[in-house]
Amino acid sequence: MNKKLIISLSIVFSVIAVILILFWTLFALSSVSVVYGSSTINLKLTEKEIVEAGEFRYGACVFFDGKSGYLKNIEKKVETNQNFAYLRVVNIETVFPNKYIIHVSEREELFAVKHNGQVYVCDRDLRVLKKSDAYSSNSANPILLDGLTIKNQQIEVGDFLEIEEDAVKKFYSHMISLNRDLAQQIGKFKEIKLEKYEDHGKNYTAMTLTTFQNRKFIINNIDFAFKNKLNLMFSAESTLYSQKVSENGIILDSSGEEMFVYKSENNELLPAKNLSDEDKEKTEIIALTYDLISKCNLKVDNLTLSDFVNRTENDIYYSLIEQI
Repeated sequence: MNKKLIISLSIVFSVIAVILILFWTLFALSSVSVVYGSSTINLKLTEKEIVEAGEFRYGACVFFDGKSGYLKNIEKKVETNQNFAYLRVVNIETVFPNKYIIHVSEREELFAVKHNGQVYVCDRDLRVLKKSDAYSSNSANPILLDGLTIKNQQIEVGDFLEIEEDAVKKFYSHMISLNRDLAQQIGKFKEIKLEKYEDHGKNYTAMTLTTFQNRKFIINNIDFAFKNKLNLMFSAESTLYSQKVSENGIILDSSGEEMFVYKSENNELLPAKNLSDEDKEKTEIIALTYDLISKCNLKVDNLTLSDFVNRTENDIYYSLIEQI
């Protein structure tokens, strides 16, 4: 081996050695801190407890250190400390050259799920935050959620409920996108009930939302166009309960026109404006008044789904169902 090659290799190895030393000194993890992204009400954890739960490898190079393991360590800490059930780790940020910041927020109580005589208070992801033997319905408490098909054999604080009705997990995000924050959600609805039903040989899930004014809103087939149906529900509620009536006591729509309905074959009260002139002549048209609305529930549904007809998420409608 000639001198030039030996010198070249020596230089290369020296540079690599220097780089490695820099990686394991300058970029060696030296500190971990916690930043809260929201106010905390039920989250009773100190920064020290959160950091210790991660079991961070101080001295490891931040470039090559896998952070997913730290997230799992924090997540499973709930097995020995139930206060960790309320902790949501948003992410672990690397601050160069050698620091981590754990961004956390509090998991907020959204649902109170009844199951086998027990009440499980859950967040939007259906993580069990705490157990209770009783539930009190008021506008500051989580929404009572009944009718879930829960597949967990056992349920402990910190567990995520495994359910068949996956659309329920989208409820919170859909409501947020419709400008209804958590306080508005739990302040409006006291109960949500899920029920199975069959239509044209197919099984679907219906959701009945009951407000603190005891108004009932029924959303059929929550697995199809769920967000659009929630939006239509709020839009219809705004129109029907707007307190705008004509001198004849008939409810006015957004354009100031009196609203009339007719009863369909399924006993639904549907807007008469959708009828053709020919059908109007042979159909009983009913004036929509507050007295009539007080006897009805608002239902949102989609047009019949079929393998032979293409439907979009705009193929939905609302109707009024007289209470039995």
